[in-house]
Amino acid sequence: MSERELVIRARLSAQRAFLGEVPPAMRAAVLSVDGNDIEVRCYFDGAIAPADIESVSVAETEMMADFEPEHSVGVRCIRLDAPEPITDDGVWIYFRRERTT
Repeated sequence: MSERELVIRARLSAQRAFLGEVPPAMRAAVLSVDGNDIEVRCYFDGAIAPADIESVSVAETEMMADFEPEHSVGVRCIRLDAPEPITDDGVWIYFRRERTT
């Protein structure tokens, strides 16, 4: 599988896995692929609650189930309070609407 195909597959997997699991405090989810490693970075506004970590963990498990054992899937929670800009250059799979003023 080419890297482009893996990125497409990972993006679809992440978008499906996060259905119903996006907590209100999550600002964005951005994914990257490096070889067989897939990582999703979830940016949060304010303190990250245990329930938010659990939701992200559920999505991570769902994604793991979509890939062969040679692929590693990881999800990280990062606190970055609004209106601080998110400058991640990965593939954006979720971005909440935020105030512009």
